[in-house]
Amino acid sequence: MLPFNIRDALLCLTFLVGAGAGILIISRQHKKTGGLMLAGFLLLGLDPIAEVLILSVLMGNYSGDNYQTFNWAYVCISTLVIILGVGCLIAAIFSAMKPIRAETGNEVIESPNS
Repeated sequence: MLPFNIRDALLCLTFLVGAGAGILIISRQHKKTGGLMLAGFLLLGLDPIAEVLILSVLMGNYSGDNYQTFNWAYVCISTLVIILGVGCLIAAIFSAMKPIRAETGNEVIESPNS
């Protein structure tokens, strides 16, 4: 169980760093992109938390015939949060790639990389 616990801890730490990056982007006045990033990483962070709660805590306390029920509950939660989290991150990428419109006119301000 130790390797799985270490993996889950590293995943949670990675997703928290990503959520922090989302907050940083929000503070730099890119609210849509930062909000999508924050939501995506928080949703992805729910997967290892659900794994620990369902497969370790609940199954440890309510063992017996409930293995299939707990396994299906984890799979359903995990699939939903991963799909939504990745969708939010893809939307954040596309939101960040859109050109910025100047407030004084309709001219497009190109990023320095293009």
